[in-house]
Amino acid sequence: MNRFHLVWPIFLTACATTPQIEYVRPDIPAETLTPCPISERKVETVKELAVLATEHLRAAECAKGKIETLAEVLRPR
Repeated sequence: MNRFHLVWPIFLTACATTPQIEYVRPDIPAETLTPCPISERKVETVKELAVLATEHLRAAECAKGKIETLAEVLRPR
């Protein structure tokens, strides 16, 4: 009789309905999903090359910031 009391909860849980899985979409700001602008400037002088390098650096920093934001939003809690 004592063993029956130990096994009874296992039988009851086996009869339970299957859990319903609900997927939750994370709230990602719209600004994060927009692409970072990349300059298509034509370079003719060294000064223009320096300006282009600076623009590309800013685009890379923009992309890095967006990746970090996405990582923070998608990080499991």
